[in-house]
Amino acid sequence: MFEQEAAEQMQFNADERRKYLERQARRDKVAEKHEGLREQARKAIDRGGMPEPVTPSTSGKSVTVERMPLPGRPPNPIDVEKQMVKIAGKDKAARGWRLFKRAAKEFQNEQFTDSRKTMKPLVESYPNIADLHELHGLCLYRLGKWADAIESLETFRRLSGTAEQNPVLMDCHRAIGNWADVEALWNELGELSPSGELVSEGRIVMAGAQADQGFIDSGVRTLEKGWKIPREPMDHHLRRAYALADLLERDGKIPKSRKLFAWIASKDPMFGDAAERAE
Repeated sequence: MFEQEAAEQMQFNADERRKYLERQARRDKVAEKHEGLREQARKAIDRGGMPEPVTPSTSGKSVTVERMPLPGRPPNPIDVEKQMVKIAGKDKAARGWRLFKRAAKEFQNEQFTDSRKTMKPLVESYPNIADLHELHGLCLYRLGKWADAIESLETFRRLSGTAEQNPVLMDCHRAIGNWADVEALWNELGELSPSGELVSEGRIVMAGAQADQGFIDSGVRTLEKGWKIPREPMDHHLRRAYALADLLERDGKIPKSRKLFAWIASKDPMFGDAAERAE
């Protein structure tokens, strides 16, 4: 399944795909908190500047969370502000919406502790609004509070009916050694294939989890599966290539690794330490 491009894996026909993208665009426009939030979330698995995870355990032989399957079709977008009004009334909702926007701005400015504090009373007051759990979970993730982040992001997955944060959720489970959960969420991501970028991010996490357990060769195979040098690489292509080059180096395949690092540096000379590792 993973050999094909994500767009070819979609369970929807072209018209349904178009409608899905239109709904996603409306959702991003309606929810003002998406000022770069989704992009940051999808790049969050690069733990640059973040505390290192705890040493992974070896106890994750079975999933720690019982999950209902996600719907085959993506749900309709929601208007967070209207949901708040419906639940709490116009006056209380106005304050809640202001706090939500403030928390999103704090998150965007990497003020993760402040954003988390702002979000905490909101998720308590509106426990059934998926987007609130999403932002709260991302704050917790960026603070390295893996177990709490898992709780919030699993709630987001359940309420939203989407796999949009599966890569970040996978990385939370990976950080505490919940290997079966990582694999289950990866399989789900592959089945739904919401976008090539998300599948690529999930692939990176899955390969990292395999390497964490000592199966570096498996991680290499995960990243190499279906890999082709793109003509016009995007950021997620470079990220996948970097992860692959890193594991190839760890696996003793130095010439192949340096060649890939050199390709990355040729496309973006400032991409991490790719240029240095290509030498």
